[in-house]
Formats: sequence, C-alpha cells, structure tokens
Amino acid sequence: MALRTAHTIQSTYLFLALFICATLLLAVSSNTRYLATVEIGLRFIVQPITYIANLPHKATEQIGYYFDSVAELQLRNDELELNLSQLSATTAELDQAKATIAQLQTVLGASAPIQAQHVLAEIVYVNPSRQRQEVTINVGLNQGVTDDNGVLDPWGVFGQTVEVFPNSSRVLLANDERHATPVLVKRTRRYFVASGNGPNELLTLDNVNLSADVQIGDEVVTSGLGGIFPEGLNVGVIVATNDIVAESIKHVTVAPHARPDAKSYLRVIVMDSVRE
Repeated sequence: MALRTAHTIQSTYLFLALFICATLLLAVSSNTRYLATVEIGLRFIVQPITYIANLPHKATEQIGYYFDSVAELQLRNDELELNLSQLSATTAELDQAKATIAQLQTVLGASAPIQAQHVLAEIVYVNPSRQRQEVTINVGLNQGVTDDNGVLDPWGVFGQTVEVFPNSSRVLLANDERHATPVLVKRTRRYFVASGNGPNELLTLDNVNLSADVQIGDEVVTSGLGGIFPEGLNVGVIVATNDIVAESIKHVTVAPHARPDAKSYLRVIVMDSVRE
C-alpha cells in the first residue's frame, strides 16, 4: 500500500514538473528566439520520421484511387460497347429497310429516286400588280437554275421559276391564279391539286368529291408528282370546307405556310432523277 502511494506521488510530481517545463518552454519560445535553433533542429529530425510514418496511408490511398479509376474505365467501356452494339443493330435495320425499299421499287416499277440540290436566292424585285403574284430572284442559269424549278421559303412551298435569265429568274408564287401544285392530304394520303386564288393568298383544292375525307386542320404537303417538288414539303393547312351539293363537289380552302411578305431568303430546288 505504501509503495503504491509513493508511486502515485512520484507520478504527480513528474506530471507537474513536465507541465511546468512545457509552460516555461512555450513562454520562452513565444517571447524570445533562444529556442529557434532547437526548433529548427527538431523539425529537421522529426520531418523524415513523419513522412515515413505517413507512407502506408498515402500508398493505401493511391492504390484505392487506382482501383476506382480502373472500375470507372471498365464501366465506361461497357457502356460504349453497349452503345456500339445498339448502333450496329440500328445500322443493320436501316440497311435492310433500304434493301426492302429497293426491291419494292423494282417490283412495283417505281420511278427513280430523286436527289435535290438547293440554290440559295434572294428576292430583288416584287411585281406590284395584284393580278400577277410574281417576284424576281438573284439567281439564274449561271447558278444552275432552270425553268420549272420549285422554290421554297423557310416555312413551305413558295412557288416555281417560270422564266430564267443568266443571273436572275422570275418566280410565280403558289397563290397566283395560274399556279397549281400537286399535293396530298397528310392524314389520308389522298391526292389533289392546290390552285392559287390571287391576292387573298389562299389556295383551293380542286375537284374534291363530296365524299372525300378532308377536315379542317388537315396538313397539306407536296405529293411529288410532276417532278417540280419532292414529296412531303409543307404547303398549308385546311382552314375551311364547304359542300356544294348542286355541283357534287366540296370547296376546300387551304392557308399556305409560305410567307411571301416576309422577304426572307429562298431556296431553289434543282432536282435530278438518279438510279442507284
């Protein structure tokens, strides 16, 4: 019992002595530079020991980063391989569809596919006559334009060339009374001809039977017949229908998508039939 008490007293004295020494050292270090050399020496000795002690932790950390990076790369590689396989399958389906279409064209005697090139044009003159819906554009024979080339604006069918000069062309607008565009109703794929009505800028579907399935809101697009416009170009939307029972026809009015008053850039369609 006495030995344990003596040991406790010695430990207490040792702690107090170390505490007092540490306090004195901190006070001297903070207020004087007597211990600066000693601090530098101790740091010089301790720094390598600290570095060596941290090596296992740093090594473990770097190894963890390496395996994480490898796992991420493997996952990314698997995703790319999956995407590649999906693209390959899609390409195969497209190739099969092209082959099927070619076979059907051969069996049905379909016409050669049409390749179209566009020539950018700008309106340089507008005919002021209300009886003639015409404009002049700044491209002509020198730019590859010929008679009866279709003309588009950014919204739809604009008209077609009717007279071509070396560097200009006269364009008859789609709403001119002399112009007619082969079209089809997109919903039913029924074929019609859309004729112009002059200054009011509306079009009319010609010779529509009373039984024809046409409705207000139906989209009208080019049918591809006639060789001037390829199929599927926007023409307009049906805005009115009126049954004329005495004549057994239906009067159908189409509001064109083209905007002649916008004076925007135009595209002249130069088409060639090419067999592959």
